[in-house]
Amino acid sequence: MGGKAALINILGFSFILGYISTNLNQIANRAQGNMSSYAAATESHNLAVSAANVGLSQLYGDTSWRGTVTQNLSGALNGAFTYSITTVSGKPFMRATSRVLAPEGYVHDTVEVAFAGNAYNSFTLFAWMTDFEGNVFWFSDDTVWGRVHSNGNLHMSGTPVFMQKLTTSKGLDPKWGTGGNKAIFKDGHETGVAEIEFPTDLSPLFAGAASGGRTYTGNIEVRLNGGTAATNDGYALVYSGSTLIDSINLNASGFNGAITSTGVVSVKGTLDGKLTIGSSTNIYITDDIVYENRNLDMSDDVLGLVANTSVIVADNTANSTGCEIDGSVFARNQSFMAENYHTGSPRGALRVTGSIVQKERGAIGTFQVGTGTLKTGFSKRYRYDDRLADPAFRPPFYPGYYTPTFAISNWWENVHIPRFY
Repeated sequence: MGGKAALINILGFSFILGYISTNLNQIANRAQGNMSSYAAATESHNLAVSAANVGLSQLYGDTSWRGTVTQNLSGALNGAFTYSITTVSGKPFMRATSRVLAPEGYVHDTVEVAFAGNAYNSFTLFAWMTDFEGNVFWFSDDTVWGRVHSNGNLHMSGTPVFMQKLTTSKGLDPKWGTGGNKAIFKDGHETGVAEIEFPTDLSPLFAGAASGGRTYTGNIEVRLNGGTAATNDGYALVYSGSTLIDSINLNASGFNGAITSTGVVSVKGTLDGKLTIGSSTNIYITDDIVYENRNLDMSDDVLGLVANTSVIVADNTANSTGCEIDGSVFARNQSFMAENYHTGSPRGALRVTGSIVQKERGAIGTFQVGTGTLKTGFSKRYRYDDRLADPAFRPPFYPGYYTPTFAISNWWENVHIPRFY
């Protein structure tokens, strides 16, 4: 009995150990499979996110691109990814998918990205903007309130003061802190930012004037009159030479606030209302142009001076001791400048409350190198009209631009749940 019992015990233990060993092998195999499934699921999700980022790079490199791209992967990662960009409701929509081999077969993940439309911004968001600065410098006597931007280099000498952030698509010349550039940036500055594209024409303004405003041919003069001390009774008198050809109630229900002419437009006076004056050539400022209510916290007056070529402060008796301009200036092809800025005696300060945007920076005066003393023309006193920072507040039909990229409005990711055994 003892030998048989020992044999039975040995056989029993052998069976138990064999059973345990089999279960341990199965558990090990399942653990290995679970780890492989988890790794594949993680790789699949990461690959879909990577595909989405590759698609974003494609879109931001060319916002008009639409299509589908598939990339097969080999080596340690056996799979592929695809991203496609389509247009949905006028906006880009991107779907990125992945495929990775797992023990149970291929697993897939998806990332979908929706975009907000390109925002249309008014150029009045800038206190000062140029496409090209030329060789005109900011000097110690210059102070600007509001955002400043140039698509070119900004030239500095001495200690000009910028009260809000300054940006440039290129750089500062000379670099800040060198070569006499001691500019004061109260809200910082940034170089190398994206360029802002100028419009190719002024068609929205001219179309607006033709369908609810006033259009003229040839050279005209617009004399603004604030009416009485009450608001909403301002008017504009339009002259051709010395002949009065039109009188416009700026607040009449049938007038949309746009006046344009194919010729040179001269402007002066007091504005009570909302108005944009446009010219296919140049606008000349022949005297002060001011709002009837100059308390901007209380005023609803707003003016745009929009020229296809230049906006010019005339060299005349009225402007010989300074000039004040309330309004937003836009010179599409050339400059905002002072006529004969380089001759004669100093004319005092050119004070602009509003916004100045020009293709190429124009000169308004000359200064003594080293001292910054005014020699001819005007010194600058440019102050931003803070009301213009509201995108809903701008002169009628004033030019604008689209942001160069689409902002992401929604980002959705699915999560593949591994199959565990």
